[in-house]
Amino acid sequence: MRRSIFSGLVMALAAGAAIAMVGCARFPQTPQETREYIPGSLMGKVQTVEVDRPLREVTRSFQARAPECLNVRTRMVEHGAGSHSSVLSTYLPTVVVNDKRTELYVQEHMQGSVVVPGKEPEGGFYAVIADATPLSANRTKVVIYSASRAFDVVVKAITGWADGSNAGCPDMTKRMSP
Repeated sequence: MRRSIFSGLVMALAAGAAIAMVGCARFPQTPQETREYIPGSLMGKVQTVEVDRPLREVTRSFQARAPECLNVRTRMVEHGAGSHSSVLSTYLPTVVVNDKRTELYVQEHMQGSVVVPGKEPEGGFYAVIADATPLSANRTKVVIYSASRAFDVVVKAITGWADGSNAGCPDMTKRMSP
């Protein structure tokens, strides 16, 4: 009997410590912190593509398509046995251009039946980041960092915008399915 009480106490303390660690976890607050965090995260993914287009054309595609396609809100509603949840996701795209590269950020802010374990950057967590840099006058490298496979539809759209093969918008309601 003593052993089971002790085991229960140890398990409770371990669970409490785990919760405290999550509460103290520092989530990426900037694009650079996100770039450093994603490669070592469980669900994160980094992809590199090289396209036969000059950086200025890739930049124009990002500037045209990102605000039109990614400045959206989606709602996910689930009903279960005696429960109901609703999450509203607001996406914020930003394109930053300098003389060396073009950066596309997609931030996600979630409201509703969701717990945010940590400080959220203004505009939401960085879900996808695409960095385009010139390889030559007519060739560009694009490195895409995504927080999870759930953003594959966004990554596919960004890749299409970069290589000029697809000017369409991703179906952000498909983003909910990993």
